[in-house]
Amino acid sequence: MELELKGKNAIISGSSRGIGLAIAIALHKEGCNVIINGRNKKKLQESAQKIGNNTDYFVADVTKKSECQKLVKYTNKIFGEIDILVCNVGDGKSSKPGEEKDTEWQKMIDINLNSAINLINSSKNSLKKASGSIICISSIAGIEITDAPIPYSIAKSALNSYIKNNVKPFAKLGIRINGVAPGNILFKGSIWEKKILKNKKRVYDMIANKVAMNRFGTPIEIANTVVFLSSQVSSFTTGNILVIDGGQTKSF
Repeated sequence: MELELKGKNAIISGSSRGIGLAIAIALHKEGCNVIINGRNKKKLQESAQKIGNNTDYFVADVTKKSECQKLVKYTNKIFGEIDILVCNVGDGKSSKPGEEKDTEWQKMIDINLNSAINLINSSKNSLKKASGSIICISSIAGIEITDAPIPYSIAKSALNSYIKNNVKPFAKLGIRINGVAPGNILFKGSIWEKKILKNKKRVYDMIANKVAMNRFGTPIEIANTVVFLSSQVSSFTTGNILVIDGGQTKSF
């Protein structure tokens, strides 16, 4: 199946490792020019080298509007207009229920919601020129109640609402916007790797009890969905939150 992605320009935020890096690699394999992003220059350099030619990186904290604008300006200078924007920055580390401080709430909103909004707003004009596609990486924690921290879950729920509410305004600009809601994804350095090291039996008992496919997902399984949503194969798909969780969520 021809995805028509060769020569397209993509920004992937939070892409020095894990799901973001897998997305960057998958898009690059389809022929995209790729800009990866993060806050650690050394990790970005290593990841860019791993991906190969037609890849560059830009150090930016996308919770800050001014840095998002610089990232977009750099991409326009290096590759041209933005065809694909993947908002992947997120962090679920938070306090236990009932112990959250005001600063914790703001931090979760900034990382898991405002990081996407800032980058989308900064990219909108470029995406309009390219009739581009936006994909936001959300979470099943934003769809139904899980064991995830409450501020994180609410921020992801707000991100899902942002996607749904912006379908028509973005469609008028020729832009599609969709979300991907991963379940439990295991990779090196992930929170699940740390939990397994701490209590392997408890983690795998949870997976067996809650996940129909009885396993963790992988970054490439999320990346493949993002590639689909980035391509013309999904040209009539917008405003959707695609759940990739091995059959864990029960919401309809």
